[in-house]
Amino acid sequence: MLAILNSDTRMNMVYQYLKNKMECILLDDFTILRMKFDAMVLPMSGWKEDGCMVIRGVDMKCPVEFFDMLKADGTIICGNMTPKIKELPFRKIDLNSYETFIQANSKLTAEGVLFLLLDHTNQGLLDLDVDLIGYGHSGKAIYELLKKVGIKVRVIRRTVMEDSNEFISVDEYLGLKPSSIIINTSITNIIDDLMIRKMDENLIINLVRSAAFNEVLLRQRRCRIVHAGPLPAMFSPQSAAHVMQDTLMEILYEE
Repeated sequence: MLAILNSDTRMNMVYQYLKNKMECILLDDFTILRMKFDAMVLPMSGWKEDGCMVIRGVDMKCPVEFFDMLKADGTIICGNMTPKIKELPFRKIDLNSYETFIQANSKLTAEGVLFLLLDHTNQGLLDLDVDLIGYGHSGKAIYELLKKVGIKVRVIRRTVMEDSNEFISVDEYLGLKPSSIIINTSITNIIDDLMIRKMDENLIINLVRSAAFNEVLLRQRRCRIVHAGPLPAMFSPQSAAHVMQDTLMEILYEE
């Protein structure tokens, strides 16, 4: 028996896809039921340090007793293995350890970024100048999509291996004036106070939950920051649900 926590539209759709293929249940809250589950699929953001998990788009306190519904040899499946999850005495599977899941969600993330650019700017795409900080899976997908639609992109990464003036090192970037639009995919805080003081009415799209910026100083510089959240679930939940369904089927098939 598989339990799926109903954190958002994507997870609801995952349940709708899987319920005809296996025995599963959709949990809308943290009510403790008289049943034992073989596995639980937690919200992608995981069980946070304040004890909350996202249920139907809202942070709700999750009692540790909730996990009593997992069998002793049960499995927790999640996309963000937070310290609180790591402490639980169950087997854990990180969705982001599956390359197909990462690649597919990176492409959906890139599409979400394009939507945000259209929604938060008043310029045509060909007139935009973008700094893309970080070049992991999502960074690569964002770069490739933005280039396809003709947006000028400057990629900032720790080590530059590309023979292109579109790629610059962090050290080099810190000595330059940032472009009017910055997309952050890096867990390292490159956008520090010195960088912010070079800005003027910049737009920052942040894709990293753990990233922290001096938002007081950003407002003083008339900058806007968009904390994007899980873009696949926000802008393409049906496609994102298919991606997760396929990965869960792969996981359960391996079992």
